[in-house]
Amino acid sequence: MLNKLLLIGHLFGLTLGLAASYSAAVVGGIISRAQPTERPILSQVPWAMSKLGTVGLILLWITGPVMVFTKYDGFGDMPWQFHLKLTAVVIMTLAVGVIHMHRRRAMAGDVAAMGRIQLAGKVALAGSL
Repeated sequence: MLNKLLLIGHLFGLTLGLAASYSAAVVGGIISRAQPTERPILSQVPWAMSKLGTVGLILLWITGPVMVFTKYDGFGDMPWQFHLKLTAVVIMTLAVGVIHMHRRRAMAGDVAAMGRIQLAGKVALAGSL
């Protein structure tokens, strides 16, 4: 029963993370084509979705290791595909950290910080695939 609840939480976290990544990509395209007066309003959407993605990532980091130990008795017997997936999750976590680190500067108009955020977003999106 516990493992089923953990799996549901894990899949919910994955869903939140994917929704945040894909919506940021879509809204980013809309923002780039928007009128200058619309951009500040539209620019709030990716930040709101980023919060959901962060919650999803936290859920993944909580439920994943617990499932590994309660269902599979640790990392030792996990197949190589699991380790590949875990590497992708670490990369996504680092990318989200970069996004959060540069957020304030980007909101203040720092173009270089926004460029780093966009790059980190692409890395996070690629890691989610």
